Amino acid sequence: MIAVGFGLALARPVAAAPAASAAAESPPKAVSIDGLWLRLSFFDQYGHGFQSKAGPPQGPGSQRMTVVQPMGMVALRQRNPRWSHQVAFALDVISAASPDGLDAVSSASRQNEAGEIDVATTYDSQRRGKFTMRYGVHFEEPWRSFFVGGGWVGSFFEDNTTVGVNATYVFDWFDYIHPLGWSPKGQEYRMTSSDNLTLTQVLSPTTLISGSYGLTFQSGTLATTWNSIYVADAPTTGCSDDNGQKPAYDCPNRRPEVLPRSRTRHALALQLNQHIPRTRTTIKLGYRYYADTFDLRAHTPSVMLYQWIGRRFYLRALYRYHWQRGVSFYSSATRMGLPEDTPITADSDLAPFSAHQGGIKAVLYLQPPGGVRPPAYLDAGFSRYQRSNDLRVNVFSIGYGREF
Repeated sequence: MIAVGFGLALARPVAAAPAASAAAESPPKAVSIDGLWLRLSFFDQYGHGFQSKAGPPQGPGSQRMTVVQPMGMVALRQRNPRWSHQVAFALDVISAASPDGLDAVSSASRQNEAGEIDVATTYDSQRRGKFTMRYGVHFEEPWRSFFVGGGWVGSFFEDNTTVGVNATYVFDWFDYIHPLGWSPKGQEYRMTSSDNLTLTQVLSPTTLISGSYGLTFQSGTLATTWNSIYVADAPTTGCSDDNGQKPAYDCPNRRPEVLPRSRTRHALALQLNQHIPRTRTTIKLGYRYYADTFDLRAHTPSVMLYQWIGRRFYLRALYRYHWQRGVSFYSSATRMGLPEDTPITADSDLAPFSAHQGGIKAVLYLQPPGGVRPPAYLDAGFSRYQRSNDLRVNVFSIGYGREF
């Protein structure tokens, strides 16, 4: 075989030499694509919450909502291979019964579009770790947001230990939408800073453990301005007719929620990954603890199971349990005479509840991983989230990924 190949090369020296020379002299591309990932998700939410006006004044109101979310990410590498970029983008098309206060008044905003662009630029110093800068924007009908951050990841002890730190700063500005559907205050603002520390340790060729701690501080208008709470002792008759809303709401029987102007959040997470080579199975056990200055406490254990079937196909199963005791100022109703600046909310997300989430995902590689050709895959998944305070979400998704 070697002799034949060598003979063919000598038989066409004139044609082969220019092509080889051109390949050797052609400069590398300024930017090349390392990977492309696309996903389409559909969220179907239904249930009730006391913060919603899409129901009787005393609640609970509908939380019906559907979201169609196309999203994707492109991985780019510059001519200098130490520089790389990840550009993620997402678009939400939302159809809802009650997330916007205008819906319960005029049904004018039952559909809303939102988009986001998230860019991460990484420099690999090879000896001193990887430095990343993150920046992007989020925009939708009543909400605009800008975020910027930076991080570092370093490996030690022959890459058996990995340490990472990052910080992100978010600035939001949005329209104040009163539960009655008007905007008396114009623009509101919110600032968020988030700092995170991660540690990953290889325990054996098949065992990996990781942990993270996150500290987040928020200030500004933290309330969802169109959320409201029932006023139990408000008058029910003798009020002037308000043509802008349903007759049941003519009397001032609901008032906006009020949240403190600042919030500090702590989150601690642990995860153990164990691979079983004989069965080609991987198990991931996780736990997350959350606490904040709203007096909310939450515990979230989870388990994920990966199982390969053949060379091109694997299944992933997920189960997650969540329990929280709720914020100290949660109530399904309030009374007249409560000072306007006293924190009070009926938001079901801040209430005491427990939740279960289960899901399954199937991944099919178009070429077996580890081959000569870069891998590409298709996936499809389903998950169901259900809480004890009457909220359920079904999520369907399909995806495509390819490396170059």
